[in-house]
Amino acid sequence: MTPSAAATALTPATPAAPGAPTPATPATAQATPTQIATAQATPAATPAQAAPAAPVRYRLDPGAGAIYVQVYKDPDTLAAGLSHDHVIVAKGWTGTVVWSPDDLSACSIDIRVPVNSLQNDAPEWRTRVGYDTTLSESQRAEVRDHMIGSSQLDAAHYPEISFRSTGCAQDGDRYTVTGALSVHGKSQTVTIRMKISGDGARFSASGTLKFKQSSFGFQPFSAMAGALKNRDEVKLVIEVSGKPE
Repeated sequence: MTPSAAATALTPATPAAPGAPTPATPATAQATPTQIATAQATPAATPAQAAPAAPVRYRLDPGAGAIYVQVYKDPDTLAAGLSHDHVIVAKGWTGTVVWSPDDLSACSIDIRVPVNSLQNDAPEWRTRVGYDTTLSESQRAEVRDHMIGSSQLDAAHYPEISFRSTGCAQDGDRYTVTGALSVHGKSQTVTIRMKISGDGARFSASGTLKFKQSSFGFQPFSAMAGALKNRDEVKLVIEVSGKPE
């Protein structure tokens, strides 16, 4: 350090003249205790919650979905080698759905299938469900005659199959739909576990249900004194979609 610098450093500050204003010291912005307490007590802003989705009424489109039943032969009969598994597809059916994922109490599903419009064993459908055999046109006609005849669905007296829901409930990543299934003029309460999606612009649902034909008042097809017959239990498959009405 040079002598001049040392002298400068050791020279005491000259006091201000009496009455002269004190030089201003730069201020440092500091929050007051009240401001700090207020900031700590104020919760962070949260994103606005979306309003619950209002129930929407959808019209199901038969051309954009499918309702079908798989009927299985009884493999334990003597003439099982002469029989076939069958697939019966609903045609000309109608359906409506009221749905909101935020209000399951509003859930309503109504589907109606004309029995005379049922079609059985179309080659493309047999392939779709995994059957490796086909039926001739005469065989298909014979099966259909039995299917809608008086000993089976009896279309002349019971022209419609229907399902009308009575309640829906969340079931994990799916929903359970409970309702009345009416076949052959008899109704049974059933529950179907379904995958359901409805966003106000489109609705879709899919699920399966197994039931016995005898629970609706008729026996499965049987011939040759029981040497050839179908199983009592069948599988109903529902794959439907639609748009708002």
